[in-house]
Amino acid sequence: MIVEFTGRFARRKQDLICEAIAFGAQKMFPDAALAADPEIFINIEATTKKGLCGDCMFWDDNEFTIRLNKSLSISELVTTVLHELVHVSQYLKGMVMDTTSAYKDRWHEIEAHAMEKLLKEEFDGHRGY
Repeated sequence: MIVEFTGRFARRKQDLICEAIAFGAQKMFPDAALAADPEIFINIEATTKKGLCGDCMFWDDNEFTIRLNKSLSISELVTTVLHELVHVSQYLKGMVMDTTSAYKDRWHEIEAHAMEKLLKEEFDGHRGY
């Protein structure tokens, strides 16, 4: 997996983002997808857009852009990274996202919100918090 950054994050946050991505990928990415194409490209883009914690865009050939708000606290940043990695996992599994329902009713958001909490607890335990 290749992670690149567009925009500036403090070094501490950048290192934490990379650590959260490595942790989340180990937990969520299907072995079959990794075996078939181990080259997954994740571009982390810094944003200051109000009202946006983060989002995930799938391009093609296992290339993704995850936008993260630079103003998030450390805890919110990790939670958002893990949430967006759930979407990466969904895309890698070939799932089709619901774009017509209200945000809170979309199956992929319901799953991502549930998984982010579990993953964040595991991540914090992994780091000794």
